[in-house]
Amino acid sequence: MKRVLSILLVLILLTGCNPKGNGMDHSNEDLEMDYTTAIYYSPHADDEVLSMGSGILHNLALGKEVIVVLLSKGLASNAINIVNEKLEKEGHSPITPEEFGQARVEEFRNSVTSLGVSEDNIYIYDLDDGQFTSNDVASIINDFVDKYPNALHNAMSYNDPHSDHAATGQAVSELIENGDIQHGLYYLPIQEHNNMDFEGVYTVPEDRVDAFEQALKAYGKWSPEDKSYSIGYLSVRNYFELAEKSLEGRWHH
Repeated sequence: MKRVLSILLVLILLTGCNPKGNGMDHSNEDLEMDYTTAIYYSPHADDEVLSMGSGILHNLALGKEVIVVLLSKGLASNAINIVNEKLEKEGHSPITPEEFGQARVEEFRNSVTSLGVSEDNIYIYDLDDGQFTSNDVASIINDFVDKYPNALHNAMSYNDPHSDHAATGQAVSELIENGDIQHGLYYLPIQEHNNMDFEGVYTVPEDRVDAFEQALKAYGKWSPEDKSYSIGYLSVRNYFELAEKSLEGRWHH
């Protein structure tokens, strides 16, 4: 029966989806079936807004319960070197990897709450950055399956060039294949929008553009006194510029 439901879902989606490059917004009835909760698994701080932010806002606008899960504190990022160089130039002491990780978590929290997600629906995990496996991610997803049995599980694409990102999509795909979950969507990374196939688009709702821009800006605050280090902007500012310009997220299933 679960296999039949999965096939029906695919057929329904395909009736409204075209391949890469069509520029259409397939955000309406195609996925608004019988799920009441949308769960987003962000590999690192900023993936949730850069690549999945429009989807989060879309589901909030629909009145769905939205949960956002950070899978890693991102300790492997070399952005810590950029931050510490800037701190030293301004006469501040460098931060430790632990402080760096905590600062990334705070940027994530500020971004997600700016989108409109309840603080109670934000979850933080600490997988080894750069070493995700699909089993690692599946174990975390299973933490939510019993509590939210009819959720739409959103991950990064299993075709993503970044191995951590791809592991999230692989985990969702394997769980669907095994019948453990029913619904899944896979998001393209913002920087690969023109290089990867997609089947649908979520555009940031007009009345939520300000919220989206505030969520992006959460990664640009530089205030060492407040332990804010603009990690997102210092690391991949061009990705933030792309997201602010496009105001969309692309996905496949």
